[in-house]
This record gives sequence, structure tokens and C-alpha cells, in this order.
Amino acid sequence: MTETQDKRIRWGIISTGHIAGVFARDLALLPDEAELAAVASRTQDKADAFAAEHGFARSYGSYAELAADDAIDAVYIATPHNDHVGSARMCLEAGKSVLVEKPLTTSAADTESLIGLARERGLFLMEALWTRTNPLLRKAVEVAHSGELGPIRHLDVSFGFRFSGPDDHRLIDPAQAGGAIWDLGVYPTHLSNVFLGEPTDLVGFGHRTHTGVDSHAAATLRFAADGDRPEITASLLASLEIDPTNRATVFCEQGKIELDSVVKPESITVVRGTGGDAEREEIVTQLLGGGYTLQAQEVMLGVRSGKLESPLVPWADSLAVARTLDRWLETVTDEVPAKPAGSATSGSGRSDFAQSASDRSGSER
Repeated sequence: MTETQDKRIRWGIISTGHIAGVFARDLALLPDEAELAAVASRTQDKADAFAAEHGFARSYGSYAELAADDAIDAVYIATPHNDHVGSARMCLEAGKSVLVEKPLTTSAADTESLIGLARERGLFLMEALWTRTNPLLRKAVEVAHSGELGPIRHLDVSFGFRFSGPDDHRLIDPAQAGGAIWDLGVYPTHLSNVFLGEPTDLVGFGHRTHTGVDSHAAATLRFAADGDRPEITASLLASLEIDPTNRATVFCEQGKIELDSVVKPESITVVRGTGGDAEREEIVTQLLGGGYTLQAQEVMLGVRSGKLESPLVPWADSLAVARTLDRWLETVTDEVPAKPAGSATSGSGRSDFAQSASDRSGSER
């Protein structure tokens, strides 16, 4: 290996919220590959506390200070959605490779602009859709595309939970680009993309919560017939109002593939055949740490090899997903209901799962 390929990647993290902590703990499980170089927060005290807890060498009280640190190779941006494009642009302009929490940005136009900047600067950029680096998802895609179950005909995927929290929580705060589609719908949309590509047509329905962001949205996608491939449909659901299955199923003419989780699959079931004659094969895996090590390794592989993008989360797919999310958001009604009487004004009452999922982007307070 060359010196560049063999070196440890020096990581910086922008934000000190929940997901930043999960990622930092997983980076610490890769001591031969990753160096915990620096962390930045909006306040020095938060940065100092995070650095002490996770073992980072340096801490900064502003994002700009971290971007200016010459001893950093890659930056993980774990801020709320509204900050993604600004912080990513700042780091790219400072010569850093960047991993940005999903969604990469909150519009196809911003996503295209960010990709253009990374290409211009010759730097690695990846959307942190960690599910796409999961080997079980890649196995499911391999089986679906192999033809052994016949052609894919339909995909069904939902992700959500019932959220009850304060109006300034990033999930329902419009100033932080909250909403079900951007925070949760990005997962079903990426799954439809990795199996089926970009939809030909999209019909959606959805409504907004009292703060003005979308809180429950469904979409039906159509993928036009292409050569020997028949027309395919998909149904997506993203909700902050109900607790759906949070699973995905790929229906083929001669069987189906079931994923036990939309976000972090730990088992898939391949069903060969239909009806009472069907045979079921379960394939399981155990992920290291919180499951983010694979994502971190994909970034480090790209940085060491001088690549600009990952084949697992390529720019074209992030851009296609951004366009689909834009189309889905356009179907949500503009009518904003009044705040329901007796609605929660604090985070109390949320389930552990809801708390964990709602903190996924690492918002700081």
C-alpha cells in the first residue's frame, strides 16, 4: 500500500448531538484506520465535554475553526438539516472530504451544487445514508436483481413513529428543516432507489402539523417498463403520527424479500415461491458497534484511494433521491392545522424508540 492508502484518516465532527456521539463511538472501534482529531460545537463548553467523553484531541467552539484545521482529512457533519449545505460547503472549500448526515441537502438544486463543488475541488463527498453500506441490504439487492425470484413487481416500505415533543424540536421545527419526508422519508426513498432507480411518476398525499412541516405522507411510485423489465410500483410511507412496521418488502413474481428494518437491517428473509409451497431462508448479520463503522470505512476507503464518491452511495443516486423528495414534498397540502388541544409541549411520553429515532441527525440545543 502507498503511504496515502495506509495512513489513518484524521476525522473531525461538526455537532455534538446524539448521532454525533454514536458515530464517534464507532470511529473509536477503528483505531488502526481512524484518528479522532477534533470536534466542533456552537459553544466551547459543549465541544470540550464531547472531546473529553469520546477522546478527541482538539475541540472548537465554532464550526469555522474546525474547517480551518489543517490536520483534518474528513469531516462528519451531524447538524440539523438546515445546516447541511452551509457546513458542507465550508468544509469542502477548506479542502476537507465530507460525510453529510442524510438528507445531503434539502433540495435537488442544493444537492447538485454541493456535488459540483466536490467535483471542482477534487474531494470525496458522501451522503450518510448508512443503510446503503449494510451488507444485508446489498445482499437483498443482489438477490432481487439476480432474477431468481422473477422480475420485481412492487416495493412496500414504511418508516415512522408517533412523535410528541416541543415545537422547537428539530423534527417539527421549520427553521431547522423539520418534517417527516426529509427526516424519515429519505430512508424509504433511498431503498426504492437502490432497488429500482428513479421513478417515472409519483403520486403523493400528505398533510402538515401545526408548526407547518409535513407530519404524515405517503407516495405511490411508478417505474416504467424498460425492455424485458415490466412496469414496477412502490408504496412509501413516512410518518411522525403513527407507529408503522418500519420494514420493507420487495415483491417479485416468484417470491419476495423481507427486510426486518428500514434503517438498520439485521436480518433479511428470502421467500422462494408463493403460497404453501414457498421456502423461506433467513440471512442474518451482526454489525460492529452502532452500525456506523461500515459507513466510516467506506468514506476512508474513498479518501485513501483518491475517489470522489462511493459506489455504494453514488452522487447520481443522492441527486435522484433529492429530486424524488422534492416531488413528494410538492404533494403535501399547504394547509396548516391549529395546534391540537392538550398536545405535548415537552419530550415526555415518547417511547425509547421514538427518542432514539428522533435524535438521529444529532441536533444540538
